[in-house]
Amino acid sequence: MSHSTLRSTASVRRRPDVVARRVGETAVVVHLGSNRIYELNDTGARVWELASDGVTVDSLIDRLQHEFDGDRSQLAAEVAGIVDDFVREGLFEDRSDA
Repeated sequence: MSHSTLRSTASVRRRPDVVARRVGETAVVVHLGSNRIYELNDTGARVWELASDGVTVDSLIDRLQHEFDGDRSQLAAEVAGIVDDFVREGLFEDRSDA
């Protein structure tokens, strides 16, 4: 898992050139610009679904805290890592300055 570089108040959204399909508890994501394919676990798939119109990292954590059982600090670290990975791979846009 990568070290988080985005603030918890950062606003992110899915890039329009990326498509995804839910497959059971996972999701397959395709970046149309690079033709790269990603398989997301259940948490990653849910983060993807929740970020359709833009969302802050904090609100993702709050929402997922209600959906998944577990330690909030562990969930926060996992979500921050997922979001960072999505931004780095070009799947999410960081909209904090937009």
